[in-house]
Amino acid sequence: MPPRRPLRLVLLLSTGLASLMLQASCARSVEDTPYDGWRFESGITVKNACIQTECPAPFATCEGTRGLCTVDLRSDVDHCGACDSPCPRTTTKTPWSYVCSEGKCQMACAPFYADCNGSTADGCETSVRSDPANCGACGAACSEGVICWKGACGCPSGFTQCGDDCVRLDSDNQNCGACGSVCQAPESDADPRWTCGPGVMPPRTKWMCGDSACTLQCRPPFANCNKDLCGDGCEIDLSTDRNNCGACGNACAADQWCQNGTCNCPAGLTRCGDYCVDIATDPNHCGGCGNYCVGPPSSSGKGGPTCQGGECGYVCFPGFADCDGDIDNGCEANLETSQRNCGACGTQCDVAGGQPCVRGECLTKPCEEPVVR
Repeated sequence: MPPRRPLRLVLLLSTGLASLMLQASCARSVEDTPYDGWRFESGITVKNACIQTECPAPFATCEGTRGLCTVDLRSDVDHCGACDSPCPRTTTKTPWSYVCSEGKCQMACAPFYADCNGSTADGCETSVRSDPANCGACGAACSEGVICWKGACGCPSGFTQCGDDCVRLDSDNQNCGACGSVCQAPESDADPRWTCGPGVMPPRTKWMCGDSACTLQCRPPFANCNKDLCGDGCEIDLSTDRNNCGACGNACAADQWCQNGTCNCPAGLTRCGDYCVDIATDPNHCGGCGNYCVGPPSSSGKGGPTCQGGECGYVCFPGFADCDGDIDNGCEANLETSQRNCGACGTQCDVAGGQPCVRGECLTKPCEEPVVR
């Protein structure tokens, strides 16, 4: 009878190989399990990430605001540094306002205004546009007798100082040729400037300053294109006349018309009403005049209608998304703060447990004690 030792050896090797394959399969099943805040130890599953309900600085949940941890205490003017700590309010007539910066209320001056006395009681009290002692900036004084005009000392080239103002003597109706010389109709009928006869003013003309002299001229935007001023006055409206658009003799092309003195609707644009538009990209005339792309306008700050290739669409601005598929309310979900759409549509935090969404992530923290499931 042949010895059975080799057969026994084969059986042992087969059993060992099967055991190794089973262990490898189990190992892969554990490693391939997606991480969801749970870890595996000695055959049991242990949770190592728990819900955090406390807002991380500088975010807070303030009374009267919508959502959890939606207030940034660094920049919110109604909750600056702390909830219910508003910055001072100003009116539209005051040349300054208050902003919240790094959790502190700061006074911000309007252009050409400054707080030169360092007192918040009177805000930005100095106009650096016209104050010769603070011209352009606090403490920047002009020389004695020199005015401050538009934030600079003295008048620029081509202008003359008349009192506290800089004017063009060659075209200023109130200072024509000299300071204080007002351009107006001559008092004497014998004045040669009455080109069409004493007291005769042809249609659409007025006395105006030109080349430092007061003469009878066409009132803008009209012009005397037929050179018959005394006959029919200034007969052409240069702002709308297709044959004299912007200037006498400047004719627009057959597919153009004159608007504000310019021939409009060049190649590639379509006339819709009083405007030239690109119907391939204009969301108000997408694919054709009057075809308005629906959805809240871009002024909503969340998104806006688009037109590409004559087809309407809607685009969301960064941080927002159209999660409910309803174009009427546009990009309604704030992915930075929404508990039900945190970071992406459908990514839901533990709403019942009060888990906030901050910067597009559901807040978590290490568990104080392992939780076994």
